[in-house]
Amino acid sequence: MENGCSSQENGCATVAADDAENLAFLTKMIDDYKAQENFNRVARKIHPISASKTSIVVEMTVEEEHVNGKGTLHGGQTASLVDIVTARAVGMSIRDRGMVSVELAVSYLLPAKLGETILIEGIVLKCGRNIAFTECEFRRKTDRALVAKGKHTIAFMHKPVPNQF
Repeated sequence: MENGCSSQENGCATVAADDAENLAFLTKMIDDYKAQENFNRVARKIHPISASKTSIVVEMTVEEEHVNGKGTLHGGQTASLVDIVTARAVGMSIRDRGMVSVELAVSYLLPAKLGETILIEGIVLKCGRNIAFTECEFRRKTDRALVAKGKHTIAFMHKPVPNQF
């Protein structure tokens, strides 16, 4: 395990079981994107790597459908993935409420070229009763160079939204 625990002491086995359950839940959410025809289809090619109650990591190989005219990851694709990945990170613990974006910002630091694999981590910084603050990092898998960094503020709707996840 990442925290160095290999025994059942200090709750390590519980963390491992919870993370396995979270990864299974994340995998199901991502699998659901593969059949969608709405805008969430931009996430069809992401693959789950890890999940906890406050963060997720997915990876994606940059393909032709993801690039701009220069052959690098399109900024709109990146922004859409910030939205989707951070909302899924929040959705790991808030599963019964609809969510809407309040603010989304992305800083583009390096290009991700066609054929490169990127790791995308969504992190919940703070989750309150009505709003969540999140961040997202895109890193090249080969050298872990930071490609883009996003922040996303999400508000919770008062009424549950069917089939959001």
